[in-house]
Amino acid sequence: MQLHFVFLGLLVLWSCESKSKTTLAAATPAKAALLGNATTPATVPTASSWQGDYEGSLSGKYPFRLSITAQDDSKQVRGWYYYLSQQKPIWLEGYVTSSGDLWLGEINPAQSDLTEHWNGSRQPRQPFAYFHLRRTGVGVLAGTWRAAKSERQLSTQLTSYRSTGFAEKAHVGEQTYFGEFTEPVFTVPDSRVSEKLWEAFDVAQLAGMTWEDLEQEAKARKGGEIRGYLGTDAKVTYNDRGLLSVWLRSEQITGGGQLFARMWSVVMDLRTGEQLTDEIDPAKRPAFLAVCEQKLQRQISRYLHENPQDSTDEAGLRSQHVTGAGPPTDLHVTADSVTFHHEVDYEGMTHFVRRDMEYHFRVAFAHTELAPFLKPDSPLQRLVKR
Repeated sequence: MQLHFVFLGLLVLWSCESKSKTTLAAATPAKAALLGNATTPATVPTASSWQGDYEGSLSGKYPFRLSITAQDDSKQVRGWYYYLSQQKPIWLEGYVTSSGDLWLGEINPAQSDLTEHWNGSRQPRQPFAYFHLRRTGVGVLAGTWRAAKSERQLSTQLTSYRSTGFAEKAHVGEQTYFGEFTEPVFTVPDSRVSEKLWEAFDVAQLAGMTWEDLEQEAKARKGGEIRGYLGTDAKVTYNDRGLLSVWLRSEQITGGGQLFARMWSVVMDLRTGEQLTDEIDPAKRPAFLAVCEQKLQRQISRYLHENPQDSTDEAGLRSQHVTGAGPPTDLHVTADSVTFHHEVDYEGMTHFVRRDMEYHFRVAFAHTELAPFLKPDSPLQRLVKR
């Protein structure tokens, strides 16, 4: 799916000189496939001076934050804004006119088939809303926000914004695309960290699909077909001390009607926006693996006691070990523990047994129990520091 933003009608409405068609650039790397490279008249001044983070309100009633970045050609700009009451990003694309004004229009990756020019009709069209801004002082912007469909117009004034300190918790929200698929939305005051969080939980990335494929899956489901990708559920299991842990479950039905589920965990550092994966101190790794092996063997013995298996599956389970070549993976954090996944695999394991056991064996550590094995600068150290 390619999303094109056509400024032709807007340029007529705004009495700008250029009537060239522009193509939007990506709002995030995960959405890059939807958008292309934009072209503008050579007379357009550089847009780099508009880069930055701002905060303000619409008519003094609706506070929001706005982030603007210049694109590679230094003529187009892109960005996002969100209302503080919702904290869900609305993606923007625009350009700076030869007179120095900034035009920014909203885009929606899931609604690229809307009419792409301003034709004066009452039909849905892009942009859904747009900003017309000008610089009125150092770090100060003023102008208007206008809804494209209703033509409602609100005044706006913004000042430069810079977050201070670190977020202990992320704001939790949700976005729905194509009327079918949702993605969790996590936002913190730091704009760059928020961008990384949005990218990490992008709906297409969670599905492991392209936006074009997601759109086709949504159309098939609306047509009554129960097959293919069903969506990804997200459950926040920890959101404190600058750490966010999310448990994800994705489901898909094959053409033969079999249901396949994938479960995994994503842990993010809310101070940097980076995902945490390997936090064990290399010097402590052998001791850590030895403790994991003890925990796994106790768990297997308890499982076999409570769930007797045939000789093949019992022997297969008893053959499982934690080693340097097969260490536990998939870090997951809860309020009282940190767990790691051990993937069970052995010869003769049937599909049905694999489905039952695939996510059953996780080795758990209390926060204080894991701390001695962590890297000294690991963000997970915050779990035990008061």
